[in-house]
Amino acid sequence: MENPEFEHIAEGLRKRAAEAAKACVVSADAAEDVAQDVMLRLWTLRADIENAANAERLAARMARNLAIDALRRQHTVPLDLGRSVTDDRLPTPDADAESSENTAWLEDRLKRLPPAEYQILRMRQTEQMTNADIAAAIGIDKASVASLLSRARRKLFNDIKRRMNS
Repeated sequence: MENPEFEHIAEGLRKRAAEAAKACVVSADAAEDVAQDVMLRLWTLRADIENAANAERLAARMARNLAIDALRRQHTVPLDLGRSVTDDRLPTPDADAESSENTAWLEDRLKRLPPAEYQILRMRQTEQMTNADIAAAIGIDKASVASLLSRARRKLFNDIKRRMNS
């Protein structure tokens, strides 16, 4: 929408915005404040508005939302500053991000293990099978299971040490 076209419909848009604000049980003065705010916002958006009908609908929607926001601000309850507003039981965003990164790194390292080591490690750690159960399930000696587990754990441990030192 061009400037002259916007200026031509501006008074109608202002009235529509004020009416929409008043419909939300806002005082006449507050409705005028909302209408003024809507007009400023519409002015900045005028290049993106296609026609007068869209501008009018947008003005009404913006006025309604701004009036509701004003009503909400009137009914605010002050925070008790002596109490924390965060839930200490939940991880902080940075700790959560770090945990996700660590999990992704560990999954990548597990995928790099040879298939036999990975499978035996998964059976032991995830499925919590004993070495004897694993040996019986895949048909190898119990000592071989212990050796493969030890090798897989050592590789992961060395990768973790290298990561911590870098």
